[in-house]
Amino acid sequence: MRKKKRKPLIETVVVICEGSSENVYLQELNRFFREHRIPLAFAPKIIGSGVYKAAVNRYRDARREMKNAEIVIWVDRDIYMNSQKKLYENKPDTVPDFLFSRMNFEDFLALHMDRKTLMRWQAVCEEHNHFSEPMCSGIYLPLYKVACFPHYRKGKLPFRINDESLSRLFANQKRRQVRFRCDFGTFLEERMLIVEQREEE
Repeated sequence: MRKKKRKPLIETVVVICEGSSENVYLQELNRFFREHRIPLAFAPKIIGSGVYKAAVNRYRDARREMKNAEIVIWVDRDIYMNSQKKLYENKPDTVPDFLFSRMNFEDFLALHMDRKTLMRWQAVCEEHNHFSEPMCSGIYLPLYKVACFPHYRKGKLPFRINDESLSRLFANQKRRQVRFRCDFGTFLEERMLIVEQREEE
């Protein structure tokens, strides 16, 4: 009698994240993983804000609940350039380094787009000094809708995650002329590569 092929164990990473936008993105990633039989999943734990103390408290709660889980913290970089900077610089070693979207989640989404769209958004950001003094949402959202996604709304993903959009994300992050970066995007690429290599063994 033939043995049934064992299903690969799904590697789950807990992601402490700011809010509904990141949650929707992670759920869409999980859908992509399931459809492509990639044994990887992200379990979002929403903070409700991106401030340092709230992020650390949410992390500590998750760590108490899941002592052996892999847990990462994903937040926007913008407020960590000013009001939260000193708090983060004095972070204890027991709290992992944060994964930052530079400067915010919308900039991270733009990294999934074609080079022309991405550079159009970067030009708008440079014109408004976004990289030295990040724009608040009231200023950047109307500009973002014109440059990138006309019908964009926070908490709604403006595109479907597929091989093409992920390939653009990973490629754009490596382009020297692109000023946007996202540590979570780098983490995602590295983790998908590890899982792929493990499956080939």
